Amino acid sequence: MKLTVSAFVLLICTVALLSTTEGRPVRPQLRCNCPQMHSAPAIPADKILSLRVISAGPHCKHEEIIAKMKKGETCLDPTKDWVISLKEEINKRNIKSQQ
Repeated sequence: MKLTVSAFVLLICTVALLSTTEGRPVRPQLRCNCPQMHSAPAIPADKILSLRVISAGPHCKHEEIIAKMKKGETCLDPTKDWVISLKEEINKRNIKSQQ
């Protein structure tokens, strides 16, 4: 009888430990971060605090550029010329600030 009770308690403890969410792998996000993209009018570089570039991959078929501004974040259309030049300008600004 004692062996059965001990086995039952061990089973309950094992189930309780295995049911916790710790140790479970985090699922990767499988969708684009930018459902809508801003394409016009052009946003001046001095209004943008930082740019986050997310490369195309299994989560999204196109590159995503997210501009962080004082009032929030906006997704930019990476195919527009002004966005490409803005990206280069922000990169130059970041390189100068690191020197």
